[in-house]
Amino acid sequence: MDLKKSLLVLLAIALGALAFASTNGEQVYQKHCSSCHQPTGKGIAGAFPPLVEVVPEYLEKGDLGRKFLIHVVLYGIQGEITAGGGTYNSMMPPYGNQLSDEEVAAVLNYIAKAWGNDKLLPKDFKDFTPEEVKAERGKKLTPVQVYEEWKKLVK
Repeated sequence: MDLKKSLLVLLAIALGALAFASTNGEQVYQKHCSSCHQPTGKGIAGAFPPLVEVVPEYLEKGDLGRKFLIHVVLYGIQGEITAGGGTYNSMMPPYGNQLSDEEVAAVLNYIAKAWGNDKLLPKDFKDFTPEEVKAERGKKLTPVQVYEEWKKLVK
């Protein structure tokens, strides 16, 4: 391989590493989610629901659960929910205007696998992709509409 090709390969690797670093799910979570859901994913009793063990339960519902989780991050949710044995009625704000498709996919992959959730995932779990998020971004849902999705999901 000549020097020019070697430099191009190194540049491609470096750009790929930068792209990965900018969409690190744990970093997105720590910046945008951990103040409410806590660094442990356990939430705050009565105020903010846990993500530990709850996210895999939603993912057991297949496509409906995947879309619901994407919608919660993009559009927020407002309404009384139960999660992890507790009841919560705080509004989660939408993050669709703050996070890219890559960041939404990365943070969803992080919460799906963090805190032991990886051991509870459906056997056929596939990582969330930016393309999957992009397909849901155009729906322009309200937090109350996302709450209605939650009610269908937990029936």
